[in-house]
Amino acid sequence: MRRDQALRTVGESAADQWGLVTAAQAKSAGLSAVDLLRLAEAGFLESVGRGVYLVTGAVQPEHLDIKVAWLRLEPKLPAWQRHDLETYGGVISHGSACELHQLGDLPTSLVEISVPRRRTTREHGVRMHRAELESADVVLVDGLPVTTAERTVVDLLAARVDGAHAGGVIADADRYGLTNRDSLSRRVARFTAAYGLPRSASGRQLLEYLVEQAGTGLPMEEVARLRQEGVAEGFVSALALLSKLDEDRIKQIFADRPNPLADLQAESVSSFAERLAKSGAIPLSAIIHQASQASRLAGRLPPAAKVNPGSADFSTQESITKSSDRTSPGEAQ
Repeated sequence: MRRDQALRTVGESAADQWGLVTAAQAKSAGLSAVDLLRLAEAGFLESVGRGVYLVTGAVQPEHLDIKVAWLRLEPKLPAWQRHDLETYGGVISHGSACELHQLGDLPTSLVEISVPRRRTTREHGVRMHRAELESADVVLVDGLPVTTAERTVVDLLAARVDGAHAGGVIADADRYGLTNRDSLSRRVARFTAAYGLPRSASGRQLLEYLVEQAGTGLPMEEVARLRQEGVAEGFVSALALLSKLDEDRIKQIFADRPNPLADLQAESVSSFAERLAKSGAIPLSAIIHQASQASRLAGRLPPAAKVNPGSADFSTQESITKSSDRTSPGEAQ
């Protein structure tokens, strides 16, 4: 095959799967092993795994090792034809699922994949898990089938991941709203004894125990605490909670203040918005949105119409305090 035709063919195959193409896909499209070798020698293809190439000029995708390992499960099938449990070939799970969901800080150098039938691999750095999954256990992340955060937590506990690391994953999943506390509690209740709790302990008690081992807390417990506070304190607590996602950059803004978050009660919102914009920290609109959600959940904030999360024109502390006299909270979203 002529070089330009061969390059166009592999480019078409790689376009919808992160700039990657397998040797098996290229051969199905009419290229020979010699064609692939010549394209690689000419610098048009880069080998990134056994039988997997990255088209030169394409941006190297994130989580390349995971994508290469997943493509190799069914090397002849294009990614867009692997769209359900019957065709996935395998689902990214365990520590690799945490990496894709950005949960916790599990130390792992392995790509972990759950497969429906016993399967071995000689691939270095790849671990297979035999697991029966349902459609509800799988979500697409960057085009890859990945176990949901809830199923990932269950898998980690079944694998007896140490409590502190599991707790970090649980806390992050709860913080990002990726799990339902009641549903997860039911699914993990069978692991209480494995983690040193009495068999009579509940799944919720296990979640709290593991999160404590991670040295953190479940964010929604912060929301419950807001019920005991006024609107001003609730807003600051919600902001403090949100700032955990970007704590270092928030602190840089108020590095000269001993208690920066408390000072936000008196801080001009427009001034604060300018500080956020200059620092590159999370936008004020995101802070207002999350803080107002948390406060409304606590039953302390007036209806959502009082807060416009898309605008920097948020009421000052004085107007917030005045609004606390209202007793009709906005509906939690």
